Amino acid sequence: MTPLKRRILLGRILGTLIVLGAVITGTLAWRINYQHPRTNDAMIRANIVGIAPEVSGRIVELHVEDNQYVKKGDLLYVIDPRPYQAKLDQARAELLLAEKEVDSRRASSGSAEIAIERLEHQRAAAEAEVNRIEAEDEYLHNYLERIEPLAEKQYVTTDELKQARSKYAASRAQLADARAKVLSARSAIAEAKSESRRAVSLIAQVGNVNARIEAAKAVVAAAELDVEYCSVRAPFDAYVTNLNTREGEYAKIGTQLFALVDDRHWYAIANFKETYLDSIRPGQEAEVFLVGYPGKRFSGVVTGIGWANSPDNVKQDGVLPEVQRTLHWVVLASRFPVRIEIKERDPEHPLRMGMTAFVTVLDRPAEVPALAPANQQGVGKIRMPQ
Repeated sequence: MTPLKRRILLGRILGTLIVLGAVITGTLAWRINYQHPRTNDAMIRANIVGIAPEVSGRIVELHVEDNQYVKKGDLLYVIDPRPYQAKLDQARAELLLAEKEVDSRRASSGSAEIAIERLEHQRAAAEAEVNRIEAEDEYLHNYLERIEPLAEKQYVTTDELKQARSKYAASRAQLADARAKVLSARSAIAEAKSESRRAVSLIAQVGNVNARIEAAKAVVAAAELDVEYCSVRAPFDAYVTNLNTREGEYAKIGTQLFALVDDRHWYAIANFKETYLDSIRPGQEAEVFLVGYPGKRFSGVVTGIGWANSPDNVKQDGVLPEVQRTLHWVVLASRFPVRIEIKERDPEHPLRMGMTAFVTVLDRPAEVPALAPANQQGVGKIRMPQ
């Protein structure tokens, strides 16, 4: 074989090897890229909670500074409690008055029941008297009817007839008086029962619960809450941020004074292309590298993948979408946020919200790390999501 032919053959072999190497390298790179998706569009995040008072008033004590670390239960600031303490004292006094008033009405109700019982006895006695007089009246009436014919025949004297008529008339008067007493007793009983029902309704007792007392207790409980709300405490371990106030500031209900960065959970939000989503699953291990800490690796676990994003070329105009007329020669893949919970912490490399991160999702399930004791800067154990 001539040298020229050998050079041609060698060139063809080298060209074939270069093409095969490029294909193999591209295939391996493609496979690795989809087995271990990676993105540099990521950021460290933490939950932010705005601290706003639940009562209005002037701040008399401020126990924190901007960027200070606080533990759960630490006192943050105090709103002047004196107006709310006065309302609490008034509510407690009104509760005592309500209890006394209810006791008084209960006593009045008991007296009314005793009075009704006494009136019932009087009515029974009056009815018995009516029955007695009616029997006597009937006897006198029959006696008068018997002697009136005899008086015409002079079998009885005129005095006896007059005496019989007089006794009958007196009996009729006694009967009318007794019946009037019965009616009066019944009327008095009805009035006493009405007063008793009114007293019972004013007591406002429903079973074992007294509505008036419970309403007064509710006012006391609300006033106690207001006094408690005057002292604002940290709901969890956190960092104070964006504090721009001092003592003397008037705090309004619902107006945030500063924010707390939740130190219990730190995570990275990584925006992956939609072409990688099929390779990412919750529970996979991830590696997080921060631009601020070159060479430092943080271990994480995928906890969720976003279900929606907002297209940047579609606008809503009324009830119809407004789609821009564009022609793209290159189609850009949409990106969806993937949440990676940071499993471990390093006190020498504290996490800060907003730090730029590089995230790689590994093709293996994450391991639950051993829980480490908290350090002096509040970096403590990280709980894995359930």
